[in-house]
Amino acid sequence: MTADVDYDENSHKTVAELELRRYNSTVEQHGDQLEEIIEALGPHPLPPWDPYFDSVRLKMTPFEQTSLVQLIRSDNKLVNKVVLALSAVCLEASHLVEEARHQLYPPLVLYGNGVGEEGETTGESQASLSRILPTLHQVACYVRRVQKVSQNMMHQMTSLYTAEKKFSGMIDVSDVHFQVIYEHLGFLLGTLITLDEIILGNSLLHEHWGAYRRLVRSAGSDQQRFGQDKTSLQPLEKLLNDVENLVMQGTMFLSVVRQPYDCDGFTVARNGVLREEMMNVILGWCGQLEQSSLEGWWCDYQPQVVGVTALGILHQVIFNTQDKKLARTLINIFKKIPCVTLVGSIVWLGERYITSVAPTLSQLYDRKTQDALLTHRTNHLAQKTQSIAKDAQAVNLQVCGWAVNLDAASKKHSSQMKNQDLSQRASLLLQLCFAESYNIQDPLLKPTVFLFLIILVTSMHVQTLKLSLQINHVIHDVIHLKKLEYSCVSLQVRVSSARLDDRRLDILMAFSLVEQMLSGSGTKERRLVMRVALSLANQARALRDEDISSLLVLLRRLDLACEVQSRVREATNCSILYHHRVILPTYLDQFFQSFDHVRHIHFMLAAVEDCALPLEKCCHLPASDQLLIQFKNEVYGYIKEYVLEKTCQAVETELRLSTHAHLQLDSRNPFQTPLKDVSPLLCLRPLTLLGSVISVKDYVEQYLERTFYALTVVAPHDWRTYEEMRNLAASKYSLFTVPSHLPSHTLDQGVDVLEIMRNIHVFVQHYQYNLNQQFFVEATSNNKHLSTVTIKHIANSIRTHGAGIINTTVNFTYQFLRRKFHVFSQFLYDEHIKSRLLKDLQHWREVKASQEYFPYERAEKFNRGIRKLGLTPEGLSYLDQFRGLLTHIGNAMGYVRLVRSGGLHCSSNAARFIPDFQDVVSLVQLCEDAHVSPETIRAAENLDAVINNLTRNFHQDTDYFKLLVDVFAPALRDNKNGHLKNFYLIIPPLTVNFVEHSITAKDNMNKKNKSGAAFTDDGFAMGLAYALKVLEQNSAFDSLHWWSGVRRKFIKEREKVEQQRQSGSGADDKLQQTLALTLSRLQQYQQEFELLYLSVSSARVFFRGDWASSTSITDSQSSDTQSTSSASSNKEKAIDKSMESNA
Repeated sequence: MTADVDYDENSHKTVAELELRRYNSTVEQHGDQLEEIIEALGPHPLPPWDPYFDSVRLKMTPFEQTSLVQLIRSDNKLVNKVVLALSAVCLEASHLVEEARHQLYPPLVLYGNGVGEEGETTGESQASLSRILPTLHQVACYVRRVQKVSQNMMHQMTSLYTAEKKFSGMIDVSDVHFQVIYEHLGFLLGTLITLDEIILGNSLLHEHWGAYRRLVRSAGSDQQRFGQDKTSLQPLEKLLNDVENLVMQGTMFLSVVRQPYDCDGFTVARNGVLREEMMNVILGWCGQLEQSSLEGWWCDYQPQVVGVTALGILHQVIFNTQDKKLARTLINIFKKIPCVTLVGSIVWLGERYITSVAPTLSQLYDRKTQDALLTHRTNHLAQKTQSIAKDAQAVNLQVCGWAVNLDAASKKHSSQMKNQDLSQRASLLLQLCFAESYNIQDPLLKPTVFLFLIILVTSMHVQTLKLSLQINHVIHDVIHLKKLEYSCVSLQVRVSSARLDDRRLDILMAFSLVEQMLSGSGTKERRLVMRVALSLANQARALRDEDISSLLVLLRRLDLACEVQSRVREATNCSILYHHRVILPTYLDQFFQSFDHVRHIHFMLAAVEDCALPLEKCCHLPASDQLLIQFKNEVYGYIKEYVLEKTCQAVETELRLSTHAHLQLDSRNPFQTPLKDVSPLLCLRPLTLLGSVISVKDYVEQYLERTFYALTVVAPHDWRTYEEMRNLAASKYSLFTVPSHLPSHTLDQGVDVLEIMRNIHVFVQHYQYNLNQQFFVEATSNNKHLSTVTIKHIANSIRTHGAGIINTTVNFTYQFLRRKFHVFSQFLYDEHIKSRLLKDLQHWREVKASQEYFPYERAEKFNRGIRKLGLTPEGLSYLDQFRGLLTHIGNAMGYVRLVRSGGLHCSSNAARFIPDFQDVVSLVQLCEDAHVSPETIRAAENLDAVINNLTRNFHQDTDYFKLLVDVFAPALRDNKNGHLKNFYLIIPPLTVNFVEHSITAKDNMNKKNKSGAAFTDDGFAMGLAYALKVLEQNSAFDSLHWWSGVRRKFIKEREKVEQQRQSGSGADDKLQQTLALTLSRLQQYQQEFELLYLSVSSARVFFRGDWASSTSITDSQSSDTQSTSSASSNKEKAIDKSMESNA
C-alpha cells in the first residue's frame, strides 16, 4: 500500500517545536498589541464581553471546502463505496438533527407564549395558527425525510449484514460493528421523540388547530362571506390533512418506526444477522452509557439516553422481539440518569414513553418497575437538593483552578517554552472541554448554580485569545500522536501477515483512509470518515483491546479539540432561562441583599442574552420580535423592581437621615444596626440587557432629580434641605444631579395654592368668598389678623409652581364636588324633605293660576318647620347644613374662578413686554435679513418659540365652569336621580335661611365677640347658580317669580306698617318706636334679599353657556320685576322719607 519511509523522529520533533514557537511568538505579539490598544482606549462603557456583538470573534472550528467524494480515495473501490455510502447517510442524519434543534424546536416550544393578560381577541387563535402553519408543514416534510433516511440506513445495514452467501464484490463485515451508524440513527430518531413531546405537551396548539380547521371548513361552505370556494381551498385542505396525520397526532416517531422496511428488494425484518448485530451495538452503547454516567456529570448523556431508547424501540418493533436483557439495561440507565430534559422545560421519562408507543413491551415495564423508578427519582431529587451548594462550590473551585493554571502556562515566553509546556496547555484546554459536561439544562438548578456556571462562560470568553494560542498545537499534537499510533499499527499488520487475503486488504485500505483523513484539518467530515473507516478496520483481531481503547481516547480528544468552541457554547447555553425565568426575581432579590459579588449581575444578564436567539425564531405572533420585546420588558421590570428602585430608596433614605442627623432619630450605630452601603452597585458598569444599556448610576441620578424637583415644588420652603441632600449625594456617592432652578417665594406670597389644593375641603369651610372683588377672606382666626387669598397671591403661586397647577386644581375640585354632590343627593332623597317639597309643588300648582308669585309664607313655614326635625349641638338645622353645603360648593367654584383669573394675570405679567399681541414680529426673519451667524439665528428661534408660547397662553381661555358642569350634568339629570327634580322648590326656603344667617353675621360685626361675624359670603350664590345649571332648573326656578314676590311682599309689609304709624301718630311713643324698628327690620331684610338676588344673577352669568335660550324668560321676569319696582318706587320713597323724619 505505501512504501517504508525512514526518518529521524527526534529531528521531526525539533522542527515541529521550532515552528510552533514561531507561531506562538507571533500570536503573543499580536495579543500584546491588542492589550495596549485596550489600555489606550480606556474602560469600555459596556460589560467586558458580548458573545454576539463583539467586533472581533475567533471561530476555531476547522473548515475545508472538500466533498466526501474527494476525501474518500483509496486503492480499494469497494471500501471507498462502503465508507462513502455510510458516511454520507450519517452526515445527512447529523444535518437533520441540527435542523430540528435550530429550526423546528424553538417556534414549536414557544407557541402560545406572548399572549397578554387580557387574553386572545376574536380570531387571534386562527391568526396565530396560520402564522405557524409553514413551520408545521416544514415539520411534516422533515418527518418524510427522516423516514427516507432511516429506511436508507437500515437498507445499507441489510446489504452489509446478510445470512445469504455473498455474491461477487460484497465486502465481508461479519466482525465489524458500525456503532457510529446506529448512533446517528438513534440521535435522528430522538429528534422525532422530542417533536412528539413538544406537540403533545402544547394543549393550546391543539386548541388553535381545531379552531383553524373549523374556520377553513366554514370558509368552504360560505363562499359569499369568505370569497373562497371549495376548489380553491383543496390545496390547503390537503396540506392540513398531511400535517394532522403526520404531526398533530404526535405519532411522528411511530410513523418512522412502523413504516415498512421490507421494500425495494430488501428484507430487513427476517434478517437474523442484522438483528443480532443491532442488538449487540445497542447493548454496547448502553454499557458505555452506564460506565460514563459513573465518571462524569449525568446531564451530559441525556441525548444519548433518548437515542439508545429510540434505537431499542426500533429494534423491538422491526424484528418483533421482546428482549428482557435490553429492558433491564435500559432500566439501569434510567436509574443512573433519572431525568432527561428534551428541550425547554419538557421532561421525558423513558419507561413511560416506551409503554405508550410500544404497548407490546408494556409487560417488560410493569407498574412495579415504574413505581420503583419514581421512588428513585424522588430520592435523587432530595439528595441533589441537599448537596447542590457543595456541588456549586466544587464547580467554582475547578473553574478557578483551571483558569489559574492556564494563565500561568500562557505567561511563559515562547523562547523558554518546551514541548512539555505546550502539552500542558493542551491538557488544560482539554480539561475545559471535559468541563462542558456541567451544562445547565437541569430543571433542579438554583440561582447559585446558574451563577457559577455563567462564570464558566465568562472564563471561557475572557480566555478566548489564550485558547486560540493553544488550539492549533492541541490539534497538531493529537494528530501527530495518532499518525505515530496508526503507523505502528499498520506496520504490525503488514509484518505479521505472511499472505494478504481480501479481509486484510480491506483493513489496510481502511487504515489508509484514516491516515488520509489525519493529513488534513480536523473537519466534521474527516472525523466522521475516520470513525467509519476505523469501524471497518476493527475486525479479525487486527487491533488489540488496549490499542482500540487508546485510539478511541485519542479520537475523542481530537473531537473535543476541534469542537471546543461549539461544545462550550452548547454546554453553557442559558436559553433555558426563559422557561425558568421565575428564578430571576429570587436571584435579583438575593443579589440586592448581599453585594459580595456585585459584578456577577453582568454574567446573569449575559445568560439572559442567550434567550434572544431562540426567541427571534418565534413565528406565531404578529411581529417576529414581539416575544423578545416582551421578555426584555419583563426582565427589565424585575431589575427595576428588585435592584433599581430599591437602590433609589436606599440612597434617598441615607441622604435624608444624614441631612437630618441633628434631629432626634433612631440609633444609627453601625455596630448595633448594620448599614447597607450601595456604593458598589453605583460603581457598576452599565448593564447590557438584550441590546439596551441600563446604568444604575444614571437611573438613581434621574430619580433624585425628579424627587428633589417635585418635593421642592410641593414645599418650596424646604428648598435648602434638598440642596443639602443634592450636595451630599455628590460628595458621598458621586451622584451629580441637575439643579431644579425653581423660583423662590415672594414676600407677599400668601397662602400657597398647593396647600389650598390639597386641603380644599378645609379651605371652603374656613374661608368666605367675595364675588365682586374676587377674593377669599378667612372666617375666623386665632390671630389678630385674617388671611386673604387674592388674584395676586394665586399669580405668585403659579409663577412659582408653573401653569400646570391650574389643571390639577380643577381635578382636585372635581373630586371634592363629587363627594359633595353625593351628600346633596342624600339630603334631597330624605323622606321628610321629599314629602315637604312634594306638598309645596302640589300647593304651587293649585295656586299658580290665581297667584302670580310663589308664596313667601310657604318658604318661611318650610324654614321654621324643618327645625322641628332636630338641631345639631351648634344649633344648626338640617336646612342650615344644606345651605352650608351649597356654600362649600360655591366656594370651590369661586376658587376655580380665582385660579383661572390668577393664571391670566400671570400670563399678562409675563407678556407685558410684548408691544402688540396682534402683530408679533418674527425675530428669525429679522436675523436672516441681517445675515447674522447661525448661532444667533438659533437663539432667535428659541426666543420666537417663547414669545409664541406666551401669546398662546394669553389668548387661550379654557371654560373650566363648563367642564365642571358637563361632567356632572348627565348623571344628575338622569331619571335615576328623579328626586333632584324638585330642587328648585327648596331654593325659596334656602334664601330665607341665608338672609337670616347673613343678617345675624353682619350684626355680629359690631359686637365685641365677633364669633360668627361675616361681611360677605357669596359662596352660597355661586353654589346656587351652579346647582341650578347642573340640574337644568333655571327655567323652573324662574317660573316661581320668587324675587318679584319677595319684593312685593316686603313692600306690602312696609306699607302696612306705615299706615299704622300714620293712623296712630298721636298714640303712645313706645308704639311708634316699635313700628319704627319693625320698619327698619323689614328694610334690612329687603336689602339682603336684593343683594342676594343681584349675587345670584351675577353668578348665573358665569354659567350662561347653552342655556342662552332661557334668556328671554329671564329678561321677561327681570322686566316684570323692574315694572313692579317702578310701580312701587313712589311708595318706597314716601316710606323712606317718613322713616327719616321719625329718626
